[in-house]
Amino acid sequence: MMVNFNLGIPTHYRNLVSIYEGMDIEHKLEDELNVEVPEGERVIDEYWIVPGFCKVQIIENEDNARKRYNLIEPPVGVDELQLLNIIYNDMKRTLVLKEYSMDKEKKTEIIMEVLNELIEEYAIEMHPQLLLKTLYYLFRNFIGFGPIDGMLNDPYLEDVSCDGYDIPVYVFHVRHGSMPTNVRFSKDYLDNYVLLLCQKAGKYISYANPLVDATLPDGSRLQATYGSEITPRGSSFTIRKFRATPYTPVDLLETGTMNATMLAYFWLLVENKMNIMVVGETAAGKTTTLNALMMFIPPDSKVISIEDTREIHLIHDNWIAEVTRLSIEGQEITMYDLLRAALRQRPDYIIVGEVRGREALTLFQAMSTGHAAYATLHAGDINQLVYRLENEPLNVPRIMIQFLDAVVVQSVWARRGVRKRRAIEVNEIFGIDPVNKNLLVNPLFKWDPSIDAFTQTSESKKLDKIARIMGVDTYEVVEELARRAEFLEALKERGIRDFSEVIEHIQSYYTNPEKTLQEVRS
Repeated sequence: MMVNFNLGIPTHYRNLVSIYEGMDIEHKLEDELNVEVPEGERVIDEYWIVPGFCKVQIIENEDNARKRYNLIEPPVGVDELQLLNIIYNDMKRTLVLKEYSMDKEKKTEIIMEVLNELIEEYAIEMHPQLLLKTLYYLFRNFIGFGPIDGMLNDPYLEDVSCDGYDIPVYVFHVRHGSMPTNVRFSKDYLDNYVLLLCQKAGKYISYANPLVDATLPDGSRLQATYGSEITPRGSSFTIRKFRATPYTPVDLLETGTMNATMLAYFWLLVENKMNIMVVGETAAGKTTTLNALMMFIPPDSKVISIEDTREIHLIHDNWIAEVTRLSIEGQEITMYDLLRAALRQRPDYIIVGEVRGREALTLFQAMSTGHAAYATLHAGDINQLVYRLENEPLNVPRIMIQFLDAVVVQSVWARRGVRKRRAIEVNEIFGIDPVNKNLLVNPLFKWDPSIDAFTQTSESKKLDKIARIMGVDTYEVVEELARRAEFLEALKERGIRDFSEVIEHIQSYYTNPEKTLQEVRS
């Protein structure tokens, strides 16, 4: 079994790993992390989160193929645990007196400094292994997120959730889907842990206010409940992890969410300021796909994004990222307020994270007046999209929906226990039937689950519109679409997936398409 050491060491453990690698220790810590797998189970995946200190094993039951996520950390004996608890409590009292609102690397230095002071005060000697273990758990608990810190630093996880006390914490893994872990909480610990999570997010939760939606310091989304009044199984939390480096169009290609032709098609639409919505059920990856498509926005365009929680991540200099504000002591600022203000700033592109209320009408009014607008919305297909738009609380007249150029319907596909995201339909809207007043819809791309592939089901009507905008024949636009599809395939084949690199190549293509295409070909 190959173990991946190249996932990147979490910031608050870098000093620890450097110290460990520089020490000459007879018995390596990683030897203590070799856990025996029970009979009837096997390890199907394994990798380090913190080299030498924390690793993950994905275990599969050989009878029923059920999987389990095992987070493995340094074992601590009874005497070691007693000492660790004394150090932890003394350090907690000491750190309260110190300036502690600083970056993670500075915090690790403070913790090491205080630990040395405590060891001198106790007049004890700690053997190297115990010293390293102590530092690991102090960093994990004081700087990180305690028992689930390894999960939140696992780049393969999207969600971490706890449904109540004495129940396994569950995770959603991009390779292996949803599965239980070997971590669970007692009732009292879970109550205190939820308080801690909310405190880290700058929110207050209590029996009087038992429901919190918040954003953690790293941008991850937290939804938490407290006590058993509204969740009978006890306090609960769900953390939707923030991806520090967002998916690029090449990532969508690599993961099979879309093919190169579809991505090239959307590139042309975005460049020519055509309006797009990405719809789908919860956790279908709508915002992920929208964010990736927004990387096709020309470099110097003025962009304004509006969200309840920050998820959109662009690299454009001329980009204003706005978020709503709940009413606490000051004025509540809604998406509707932000969207109205945005229209006064003459943006080239407007991005709305998720349409839910009366801002929908303003968004479609923006489309009708020539602004390029992009958004996500919960809907299973284009018929559900139209129904939701026309009814409460969105109330968008059908005559305005025709200004929407394209709709991506995204879904989650489960096969052999692995969930994958696919753009199952791409539809163009090109007007209203004058007789029956129905929207005119052109189904352009469709996904075939039997072969996990996409087919183009009709000729695009939007390419004709783009040809008119560009002042060229349609066949030239079709040729350009093919070149861009080849360009994206070449990026994938060369393994260019880094966020900054992909953006650099796309922006270079805008400046000199022939030269940039030739470079990636070679």
